[in-house]
Amino acid sequence: MAGRNVVYETVAKDEKHEELQKPPERPQGLGIRHLQTVILFICLTIAYTIRSQLSVLMVAMVRVQDPLCTLPDGTRNISEGCADPNANISRWNIYRTYDWHKSTQEMITFSFFVGYTSMMIPMGLFAQKFGGKLPIMIALAVNGVISICTPWIALLGGWIAMSISRLALGMTQAAMYPSIHTLLAKWAPLRERGRLSTYIYTGSQAGTIIAFQLSGLFAGSPIFGWPVSFWLFGSLSLMSCALLGWLVVATPHQHPTITSEELAYIMEDGAVDIVPKKRKTPWKHILTSKPVWGLIVSHAGSAASYLLILTEIPIYMNHILHVDLKRNGLYSSLPYIALYLVALLFGYAADFAANRKIMTVVNIRRTANTIAMAGSGVFLFAFSFVNDTTWAVLVLIIAHGLHAGIHVGFHINQIDLAPNFAGPVMAVGNMIANLTSLLVPVIVSNIVKDDVTNHRKWQYVFMIFVAIMIISNAIFVWFAKGTVQPWNFYGEDENENGKELNSLEDKTTTNGKDNQRAVTRD
Repeated sequence: MAGRNVVYETVAKDEKHEELQKPPERPQGLGIRHLQTVILFICLTIAYTIRSQLSVLMVAMVRVQDPLCTLPDGTRNISEGCADPNANISRWNIYRTYDWHKSTQEMITFSFFVGYTSMMIPMGLFAQKFGGKLPIMIALAVNGVISICTPWIALLGGWIAMSISRLALGMTQAAMYPSIHTLLAKWAPLRERGRLSTYIYTGSQAGTIIAFQLSGLFAGSPIFGWPVSFWLFGSLSLMSCALLGWLVVATPHQHPTITSEELAYIMEDGAVDIVPKKRKTPWKHILTSKPVWGLIVSHAGSAASYLLILTEIPIYMNHILHVDLKRNGLYSSLPYIALYLVALLFGYAADFAANRKIMTVVNIRRTANTIAMAGSGVFLFAFSFVNDTTWAVLVLIIAHGLHAGIHVGFHINQIDLAPNFAGPVMAVGNMIANLTSLLVPVIVSNIVKDDVTNHRKWQYVFMIFVAIMIISNAIFVWFAKGTVQPWNFYGEDENENGKELNSLEDKTTTNGKDNQRAVTRD
């Protein structure tokens, strides 16, 4: 019948209004956004393996100093039994040990954080201008080449060349967090923001765990040796760079195979640019925003407590709980495994609460951040009073596991406030957080000093950092907001906005016409 070919070009006004108000349905199955998430997780994991491996490999690269073999002027005693262990190998043999003092080792390690902190804001601006994909590719390519060349860098240039190479690693890795935040703001739908962000950022824990285990395995192996770790992770970095360049796209609108349904679902809240715009970063608004400073303060408190656990807990467990080195490595890695697993639970719980309207976005951020900071702080404080090793490790696992709540607390609140400027906001917060972390060794060294077996002094240290965690969280809770700030649209160009909408409508219309032709033929 002819009636079967009739196409209605208009609908009733009430029906049209109702259709516009209805939120887009979640596309079935896995989509392009999930592919982007997996690749970014891999990239962050590999970046952290390169960042963390030297902590383990330094032990194998540096020979233990024998006081009897060192003269008062610092030179080597060439008497019997004090010969140079590298004397009988070729000068071009990279499988050697180096005579680096503790201060030199600290200089090499510290160089990474100098480069990392100094380039944080420039990399945030770079990601804002060119999108998040290019900075990450540059970082992975540079990290891969330097990691592969590290055995020869140490051989030919000594500790100075090693320090310069670590400086370059830090400068390029400064792009990771601002760039990932920039991509997340484009790709993560509001209804999946919690879980997708935790999927990606747990790569930092995964990379640390993998680096510690594999680097220790290679360093202690008589077959492989410590250079293999640099080669392996360097090669993986170059491979992940190629994978990122092949499959990751800066914005959903630019992806050639994304469906109109998934695109509409991602762009549901309308707070982020559909296609990149040349916006000037509104520094005045960012630096005078109370919600931004609230999350920056919480970021700083979180970073300080995280570094305390990373650097001081192994020493505390050895001298106070009398845990031997072999078990110490296992016990020290358990909290990171807990942090990884609990972070995934927090992501699901946050999205569940938001999608079911159980809590508002801002209250989800406040609750998760309070559990992560105040709740974790309580258990960290209790840890300092437990003398039994088993119970102490259990309490520490709970403390560090609860800290995973930051991933759906202040950490993602930057995207809530300003998805168009998530990269620069993350860059400012991460820079200040890393600078604040430098207070950790200062506080510990001034309180504990050389009396590392004094339990009371260690308790004072934990009290200070727990107080920092609770106070910084209180500031975040007081100033937090869960809505997009007006300056997110700073520099809005109505003409460009019209072009974006027309482009999106064209893509949706084309898809709709194809479906309409199919119906008409039937």
